[in-house]
Amino acid sequence: MKNKNYSKQDAVQILNPQDEHWIAFVESFPRATIFHHPAWIDLLADCYGYRPFVIVMKDEGDKIIAGLPFIDVNSFLTGRRWTSLPFTDYCNPLYRDDVAFRQLSDELVQLFQNKRNPNIEVRWELPACTSILTNFEFVQHTLNLDQGIESISKTLHRTQRQNIKTAEKNNVRIERGEDLDSLRVFYSLHCLTRQRQGVPVQPWRFFKLLHERLIARGLGFVLIAYAGDQCLAAGLFLHWQKTLIYKYASSSDNGQDLRPNHLLTWTALNWGCEHGYKLFDFGRTDAANEGLRTFKNRWGTIETPLTYSILSAKPQNPSTGRMEAVMHKIIQNSPEWVCRLAGVVLYRHFG
Repeated sequence: MKNKNYSKQDAVQILNPQDEHWIAFVESFPRATIFHHPAWIDLLADCYGYRPFVIVMKDEGDKIIAGLPFIDVNSFLTGRRWTSLPFTDYCNPLYRDDVAFRQLSDELVQLFQNKRNPNIEVRWELPACTSILTNFEFVQHTLNLDQGIESISKTLHRTQRQNIKTAEKNNVRIERGEDLDSLRVFYSLHCLTRQRQGVPVQPWRFFKLLHERLIARGLGFVLIAYAGDQCLAAGLFLHWQKTLIYKYASSSDNGQDLRPNHLLTWTALNWGCEHGYKLFDFGRTDAANEGLRTFKNRWGTIETPLTYSILSAKPQNPSTGRMEAVMHKIIQNSPEWVCRLAGVVLYRHFG
């Protein structure tokens, strides 16, 4: 991509996510998350055959002042688009100041308007512009860990405290693992959960790469809730910089009266506080899912809208929403292997 009518001060460049200058820029931002990490971006690219890149703005000293990673999704089913990022709850642009943020946003608009580039989807709110469509289907829940676990305990809804005690009273135990066997236990339960929800499950190859690129490098772990030898719930957590993210959750139909998910979440919060993390991210929630929103709000979280910014000739829903609408009934009423096969065949097209 060539720079067009930009002064040296406003230079825009395309970088590889592994570029040392991008890595240094990202590492300088406490608000950067694992979703900005080159390992996460390359994991998505390698698993699904995508092309990854980073759009950055540079100042007159050739220093990056703003940037955002993208994946070029080219699908015969869903068309071509630049997404920041697929299979990612959100990806906030990183910038030194508001002027740099505006410059980056304006550049994205120009890239779309030159008609040689595909639709662009940014999973964050860009500055208001008539060319940018917005989507408000999701919310985010975060909890400040700086206050310490004792303070968090005091602000919990009484129902959450009772449920934690119920799990402890019934000898629910939580095991933490970073090995591949722990991930296999999680994945087995995850497949059953996805089938019950009526959505495809990401292929095992994705999670195996996730283990290789992230968990094995100390950037994630699995928590599994057991009652005796029975696995009741499991969660996969990713962490980097100062943010601990609850990325994937799964649970069995059995044993939910023992409240394993509450003890599992409480264990993760304790781990985050003990290891110096500043923010716990409960992940993206469909705004229409009142039950899950209530569960997350009762931990004392802050709920905020997740605004997605879309540059497209016509309004469109996020790709994940389209996938769920198409596959929901088929998967729910089919054997588990259909859920797995649907993920292998279709996931790369709907990220």
